[in-house]
Amino acid sequence: MNKNNFIEICYQRLKENKYIHFTVEEFDLLDKNIISEILNEFSGKFLFRLPETEITFFEWLKENDFEVWNDIWNDGIAENYIVSIDLLPVIMNLDGRGFPICDLQTVDNYYFSIENMADKESKILIEASQELFKNNKSLTVSQLLALEISLAPIDIWHFAYRHKINLKTAKEAVQLLVADEVLVHLKEAEYISPFINFNF
Repeated sequence: MNKNNFIEICYQRLKENKYIHFTVEEFDLLDKNIISEILNEFSGKFLFRLPETEITFFEWLKENDFEVWNDIWNDGIAENYIVSIDLLPVIMNLDGRGFPICDLQTVDNYYFSIENMADKESKILIEASQELFKNNKSLTVSQLLALEISLAPIDIWHFAYRHKINLKTAKEAVQLLVADEVLVHLKEAEYISPFINFNF
């Protein structure tokens, strides 16, 4: 399927629903060039529906941390989980990490990137975690979180969901890393925004 097919699909879905949505198979076919063409045609004007995998995550979030879910989706469009088409590259660029939760206004943010980790202390922990992982040894939740953060930015909710870890346990791992001066926890969105980069 080429870019022209996708542009036609987008117009067809807009006509049907007033927002763009793709099937699982269509999402799998999206690449950088097709996404760029979609943005050239629709950027700033239209909405698209999150992939089913991410909708499943948000339904889990609704059950497990409603305050966070409500902070994100309290604008009345949660029923269809639709967001700006401009966020399409963000969704497709995070290696399965999903829609980044990094702009919460009513509850604390738990979004971390390598910039949140103290240089010397985190390097030791990350290297140790990498060695354990390579040797198929079990990692503590804190070690696993540090390893994930070193690979790419992630929020605590996607981390917990991805690894089937209880949210309380995941947040306790954050507290432990902060106490060990390995991790800096910026809780307010305004302090996180300078460290967010969604280049595609």
